[in-house]
Amino acid sequence: MASEYLKWKYRDVKPEEKTEMTPEQKRRNWWEYHKWWLLLALVFVVGAGFLIHDIFFRPVPDYEVGFVSKIQPPTEVLEALQAQLEAQGEDVNGDGRVLVELDVYSVGFDPLSMTDADATSAAITRLTVDLSSGQVYLLLLDDPEGFQARMGALCYLDGSIPPDDAEKHDAANWTDMVYRWEDCPVLAGMDLGTYQPFLGVEGPDTDGQSAMAGIYVARRALWTEEQAAGFTADEDLWQKLTAGAVQG
Repeated sequence: MASEYLKWKYRDVKPEEKTEMTPEQKRRNWWEYHKWWLLLALVFVVGAGFLIHDIFFRPVPDYEVGFVSKIQPPTEVLEALQAQLEAQGEDVNGDGRVLVELDVYSVGFDPLSMTDADATSAAITRLTVDLSSGQVYLLLLDDPEGFQARMGALCYLDGSIPPDDAEKHDAANWTDMVYRWEDCPVLAGMDLGTYQPFLGVEGPDTDGQSAMAGIYVARRALWTEEQAAGFTADEDLWQKLTAGAVQG
Protein backbone atom coordinates (compact mmCIF):
# COMPACT_ATOMS: atom_id res chain seq x y z
CA MET A 1 0.00 0.00 0.00
CA ALA A 2 1.33 3.43 -0.90
CA SER A 3 2.39 5.55 2.02
CA GLU A 4 0.39 8.57 3.08
CA TYR A 5 3.36 10.74 2.11
CA LEU A 6 3.37 9.53 -1.50
CA LYS A 7 -0.35 10.03 -1.72
CA TRP A 8 0.08 13.57 -0.52
CA LYS A 9 3.09 14.26 -2.82
CA TYR A 10 1.31 13.20 -5.98
CA ARG A 11 -2.17 14.35 -4.98
CA ASP A 12 -2.40 16.89 -7.87
CA VAL A 13 -0.61 14.84 -10.52
CA LYS A 14 -2.82 13.84 -13.42
CA PRO A 15 -1.87 11.37 -16.16
CA GLU A 16 -0.95 12.99 -19.45
CA GLU A 17 -3.64 12.91 -21.99
CA LYS A 18 -2.58 11.31 -25.31
CA THR A 19 -3.12 13.59 -28.25
CA GLU A 20 -3.55 12.25 -31.76
CA MET A 21 -0.82 13.44 -34.16
CA THR A 22 -1.86 15.26 -37.26
CA PRO A 23 -1.03 13.71 -40.67
CA GLU A 24 1.73 16.29 -41.12
CA GLN A 25 3.27 15.38 -37.75
CA LYS A 26 3.10 11.69 -38.64
CA ARG A 27 4.93 12.33 -41.92
CA ARG A 28 7.62 14.34 -40.18
CA ASN A 29 8.01 11.72 -37.48
CA TRP A 30 8.28 8.91 -40.08
CA TRP A 31 10.92 10.87 -42.04
CA GLU A 32 12.99 11.51 -38.91
CA TYR A 33 13.12 7.80 -38.15
CA HIS A 34 13.70 6.54 -41.69
CA LYS A 35 15.57 9.25 -43.60
CA TRP A 36 19.07 7.74 -43.17
CA TRP A 37 17.89 4.31 -44.27
CA LEU A 38 16.29 5.87 -47.34
CA LEU A 39 19.41 7.84 -48.21
CA LEU A 40 21.54 4.71 -47.77
CA ALA A 41 19.18 2.77 -50.05
CA LEU A 42 19.34 5.57 -52.63
CA VAL A 43 23.15 5.49 -52.64
CA PHE A 44 23.07 1.72 -53.08
CA VAL A 45 20.61 1.91 -55.98
CA VAL A 46 22.60 4.63 -57.77
CA GLY A 47 25.86 2.69 -57.29
CA ALA A 48 24.27 -0.50 -58.56
CA GLY A 49 22.92 1.40 -61.55
CA PHE A 50 26.37 2.67 -62.50
CA LEU A 51 27.82 -0.83 -62.07
CA ILE A 52 25.15 -2.41 -64.26
CA HIS A 53 25.62 0.28 -66.89
CA ASP A 54 29.38 -0.26 -66.88
CA ILE A 55 28.99 -4.03 -67.23
CA PHE A 56 26.26 -4.18 -69.88
CA PHE A 57 26.59 -0.88 -71.76
CA ARG A 58 30.33 -0.18 -71.67
CA PRO A 59 31.71 -0.05 -75.24
CA VAL A 60 33.60 -3.23 -76.10
CA PRO A 61 37.00 -2.50 -77.69
CA ASP A 62 37.78 -4.02 -81.05
CA TYR A 63 41.48 -4.16 -80.15
CA GLU A 64 43.47 -4.00 -76.91
CA VAL A 65 47.08 -2.86 -77.10
CA GLY A 66 49.45 -3.23 -74.16
CA PHE A 67 51.87 -0.38 -73.50
CA VAL A 68 54.53 -1.66 -71.08
CA SER A 69 57.03 0.98 -70.05
CA LYS A 70 58.90 2.22 -66.97
CA ILE A 71 57.64 5.75 -67.66
CA GLN A 72 54.03 6.35 -68.61
CA PRO A 73 53.77 8.28 -71.90
CA PRO A 74 52.08 11.71 -71.86
CA THR A 75 48.30 11.59 -71.89
CA GLU A 76 48.18 13.74 -75.03
CA VAL A 77 50.36 11.24 -76.88
CA LEU A 78 48.31 8.26 -75.71
CA GLU A 79 45.08 9.89 -76.87
CA ALA A 80 46.58 10.75 -80.26
CA LEU A 81 48.01 7.23 -80.60
CA GLN A 82 44.63 5.70 -79.80
CA ALA A 83 42.98 7.80 -82.52
CA GLN A 84 45.66 6.85 -85.05
CA LEU A 85 45.34 3.14 -84.25
CA GLU A 86 41.57 3.35 -84.59
CA ALA A 87 42.03 4.87 -88.04
CA GLN A 88 43.99 1.75 -89.00
CA GLY A 89 41.54 -0.71 -87.48
CA GLU A 90 38.15 -2.12 -88.42
CA ASP A 91 34.81 -2.50 -86.66
CA VAL A 92 35.49 -6.05 -85.54
CA ASN A 93 32.52 -6.49 -83.19
CA GLY A 94 30.01 -4.75 -85.46
CA ASP A 95 28.87 -2.09 -82.98
CA GLY A 96 29.23 0.72 -85.51
CA ARG A 97 32.54 2.15 -84.30
CA VAL A 98 36.22 1.26 -84.15
CA LEU A 99 37.58 1.32 -80.61
CA VAL A 100 41.16 0.66 -79.54
CA GLU A 101 41.89 0.41 -75.82
CA LEU A 102 45.41 1.20 -74.70
CA ASP A 103 46.26 -0.74 -71.55
CA VAL A 104 49.19 1.03 -69.90
CA TYR A 105 51.38 -0.94 -67.47
CA SER A 106 54.00 1.14 -65.68
CA VAL A 107 56.55 -1.62 -65.21
CA GLY A 108 60.33 -1.76 -65.19
CA PHE A 109 61.81 -5.25 -65.32
CA ASP A 110 65.26 -4.12 -64.25
CA PRO A 111 65.36 -4.53 -60.42
CA LEU A 112 67.14 -1.17 -60.18
CA SER A 113 64.14 0.54 -61.78
CA MET A 114 61.61 -0.87 -59.30
CA THR A 115 61.32 2.18 -57.08
CA ASP A 116 57.87 1.11 -55.87
CA ALA A 117 57.83 -2.65 -55.36
CA ASP A 118 54.10 -2.81 -54.52
CA ALA A 119 53.06 -0.81 -57.59
CA THR A 120 55.36 -2.87 -59.81
CA SER A 121 53.98 -6.13 -58.43
CA ALA A 122 50.39 -4.97 -58.98
CA ALA A 123 51.14 -3.89 -62.56
CA ILE A 124 52.86 -7.20 -63.37
CA THR A 125 49.93 -9.13 -61.89
CA ARG A 126 47.47 -7.16 -64.01
CA LEU A 127 49.65 -7.68 -67.09
CA THR A 128 49.85 -11.43 -66.42
CA VAL A 129 46.07 -11.69 -66.08
CA ASP A 130 45.43 -9.70 -69.26
CA LEU A 131 47.87 -11.84 -71.24
CA SER A 132 46.59 -15.15 -69.90
CA SER A 133 42.94 -14.16 -70.42
CA GLY A 134 43.61 -13.35 -74.07
CA GLN A 135 42.90 -9.64 -73.96
CA VAL A 136 46.19 -8.25 -75.27
CA TYR A 137 47.89 -9.15 -78.55
CA LEU A 138 49.84 -6.12 -79.78
CA LEU A 139 52.51 -4.86 -77.39
CA LEU A 140 54.52 -1.65 -77.17
CA LEU A 141 57.61 -2.20 -75.02
CA ASP A 142 60.57 -0.17 -73.78
CA ASP A 143 62.42 -3.27 -72.50
CA PRO A 144 61.64 -6.28 -74.72
CA GLU A 145 64.46 -8.37 -73.26
CA GLY A 146 63.29 -7.85 -69.69
CA PHE A 147 59.68 -8.41 -70.71
CA GLN A 148 60.45 -11.70 -72.44
CA ALA A 149 62.69 -12.96 -69.62
CA ARG A 150 59.95 -12.29 -67.07
CA MET A 151 56.73 -12.91 -69.02
CA GLY A 152 57.82 -15.30 -71.81
CA ALA A 153 54.94 -14.05 -73.95
CA LEU A 154 56.55 -12.91 -77.21
CA CYS A 155 56.82 -14.74 -80.50
CA TYR A 156 59.46 -14.27 -83.18
CA LEU A 157 58.73 -11.91 -86.06
CA ASP A 158 57.85 -14.86 -88.30
CA GLY A 159 55.16 -15.93 -85.82
CA SER A 160 56.98 -18.94 -84.38
CA ILE A 161 57.42 -19.30 -80.63
CA PRO A 162 60.59 -19.88 -78.57
CA PRO A 163 61.41 -23.50 -77.73
CA ASP A 164 60.31 -24.79 -74.34
CA ASP A 165 63.88 -25.49 -73.29
CA ALA A 166 65.14 -22.00 -74.11
CA GLU A 167 66.73 -20.19 -71.17
CA LYS A 168 64.50 -17.35 -70.00
CA HIS A 169 62.27 -17.87 -73.04
CA ASP A 170 65.16 -17.07 -75.40
CA ALA A 171 65.17 -13.46 -74.19
CA ALA A 172 68.79 -13.18 -75.37
CA ASN A 173 67.42 -13.19 -78.93
CA TRP A 174 64.78 -10.54 -78.25
CA THR A 175 65.78 -8.55 -81.35
CA ASP A 176 64.24 -11.34 -83.46
CA MET A 177 60.89 -10.67 -81.75
CA VAL A 178 60.44 -6.93 -82.21
CA TYR A 179 60.59 -4.00 -84.57
CA ARG A 180 61.79 -0.63 -83.43
CA TRP A 181 59.02 1.95 -83.59
CA GLU A 182 61.15 4.21 -85.78
CA ASP A 183 61.75 1.35 -88.25
CA CYS A 184 58.02 0.96 -88.97
CA PRO A 185 57.01 3.56 -91.59
CA VAL A 186 53.32 3.44 -90.63
CA LEU A 187 54.00 3.98 -86.92
CA ALA A 188 56.76 6.53 -87.40
CA GLY A 189 54.52 8.49 -89.77
CA MET A 190 51.60 8.84 -87.37
CA ASP A 191 50.58 12.30 -86.20
CA LEU A 192 50.85 12.04 -82.41
CA GLY A 193 50.35 15.73 -81.76
CA THR A 194 52.48 17.62 -79.26
CA TYR A 195 52.95 17.72 -75.51
CA GLN A 196 54.67 19.67 -72.76
CA PRO A 197 57.59 17.56 -71.50
CA PHE A 198 57.77 19.26 -68.08
CA LEU A 199 54.65 19.82 -66.01
CA GLY A 200 54.22 23.35 -64.76
CA VAL A 201 57.06 24.68 -66.91
CA GLU A 202 56.21 26.84 -69.90
CA GLY A 203 58.16 26.00 -73.01
CA PRO A 204 57.88 24.97 -76.62
CA ASP A 205 55.69 21.98 -77.42
CA THR A 206 57.44 18.69 -78.14
CA ASP A 207 56.51 16.45 -81.05
CA GLY A 208 54.52 13.46 -79.80
CA GLN A 209 56.65 11.09 -81.86
CA SER A 210 59.60 11.88 -79.61
CA ALA A 211 57.78 10.17 -76.72
CA MET A 212 58.00 6.93 -78.69
CA ALA A 213 61.78 6.97 -78.94
CA GLY A 214 63.13 3.70 -77.58
CA ILE A 215 59.80 1.91 -77.97
CA TYR A 216 59.52 -1.46 -79.71
CA VAL A 217 56.46 -3.12 -81.19
CA ALA A 218 55.83 -6.84 -80.73
CA ARG A 219 53.04 -9.38 -80.57
CA ARG A 220 52.22 -12.14 -78.14
CA ALA A 221 52.93 -15.77 -78.86
CA LEU A 222 50.01 -18.05 -79.73
CA TRP A 223 50.24 -21.69 -78.67
CA THR A 224 46.93 -23.04 -79.95
CA GLU A 225 44.76 -22.72 -83.04
CA GLU A 226 41.95 -21.49 -80.80
CA GLN A 227 44.09 -18.59 -79.61
CA ALA A 228 45.10 -17.77 -83.18
CA ALA A 229 41.45 -17.72 -84.28
CA GLY A 230 40.63 -15.25 -81.51
CA PHE A 231 43.29 -12.81 -82.67
CA THR A 232 42.69 -12.84 -86.43
CA ALA A 233 41.71 -9.15 -86.54
CA ASP A 234 44.63 -8.22 -84.26
CA GLU A 235 47.02 -10.03 -86.59
CA ASP A 236 45.61 -8.06 -89.55
CA LEU A 237 46.24 -4.84 -87.62
CA TRP A 238 49.80 -5.98 -86.84
CA GLN A 239 50.44 -6.52 -90.56
CA LYS A 240 49.14 -3.02 -91.34
CA LEU A 241 51.20 -1.31 -88.65
CA THR A 242 54.44 -3.11 -89.54
CA ALA A 243 54.07 -2.93 -93.32
CA GLY A 244 57.44 -1.99 -94.79
CA ALA A 245 59.23 -2.36 -91.44
CA VAL A 246 62.87 -3.31 -91.35
CA GLN A 247 64.47 -5.23 -88.54
CA GLY A 248 66.92 -2.94 -86.77
